[in-house]
Amino acid sequence: MYVVRSSPGALFAALIPLALVEAVLVAMAALGLQAASPPELPVPDQVVMLYAKRMATDAALLFAGHWLLQQARIVSRFGYALMGGVMAAASYGIAILGSTTSLPGAGGAVLTIGLLPTVAGMICGFLYGQFAGLAPVPARGSRGREGLAAHDVGQTETAPLTFDGPIRVRTSIAAVAIAATMPAVLTAILSFTVTSLLLPSRVGDGLGPLFAAAIPAQMFMAVLVATSVPSAIFVLGLHHIARAVGRQRGFEYAGIGAAMAVIFVLLIMPFVPVFPVMFLLLPALAYGAIMGALYRRFAGLEPVPLPEVVIAKDVQALVAADHPSRQCHSVIIGN
Repeated sequence: MYVVRSSPGALFAALIPLALVEAVLVAMAALGLQAASPPELPVPDQVVMLYAKRMATDAALLFAGHWLLQQARIVSRFGYALMGGVMAAASYGIAILGSTTSLPGAGGAVLTIGLLPTVAGMICGFLYGQFAGLAPVPARGSRGREGLAAHDVGQTETAPLTFDGPIRVRTSIAAVAIAATMPAVLTAILSFTVTSLLLPSRVGDGLGPLFAAAIPAQMFMAVLVATSVPSAIFVLGLHHIARAVGRQRGFEYAGIGAAMAVIFVLLIMPFVPVFPVMFLLLPALAYGAIMGALYRRFAGLEPVPLPEVVIAKDVQALVAADHPSRQCHSVIIGN
């Protein structure tokens, strides 16, 4: 029996989606405080400490959830994704109840905004289970090394260590969710770069850095809401097209995604004549390739399922498809 390993590196990598979401929520909170009446501009140290506190709580709860699943001998990706969502929701609830000044959402939208860190937490749990890897369960109780060794030998003799049968890329909801968030993430990064270069460092009463952080946060939220469902449909279509043509490698998924994105841009160009073709074509090409490659990276492989069992009442019906009796009829000459 195996359990998911305890890995600080995997925990750090898995927290990246929550780190992005927490940055968006903190930036929106700072912008909301500035827009309040009277305006209350938070100092940089206050924003950094708030962000560090939120990330520390997220990391502690995610590791605690991993420890509970490890003790329960749960290794499924679904279990880790569910754990991540529960822990992220708990962390968000702690932040809401702990301080009234650090609320990331306005009144009436607290629960709605809480869905964003919950979904990000599910992705984090899935990523931790993906990156950490498995380790054998150590002996416990009165069982000694001999008993553990005998058990492991029995496991090795019954479970195959290699597989040479037909395989295909899995259909993974978590991988679809990860790939579908990429347009929002890439747009936020692009808008942050453009805002940092074009926005003066000091606007009004020192609001330049605040707007440089808040504008990408707003772009992330807007693009995520607008593109999450279409992006998920795009990734699912990409996956099934790749499976239909027998493609399984990451660069093949990236190529199919780029080709699909280019085709979609060319199809919608007559309806958006304002922008030049290259303005949409190059970002779509990059977005489609990245989404396809990410889906393949996190979906993984699975064996092709066996065909359904055939129930036959007549043995004469069990005739191969290329048998002559399937192509023509027998003739009986009657008297």
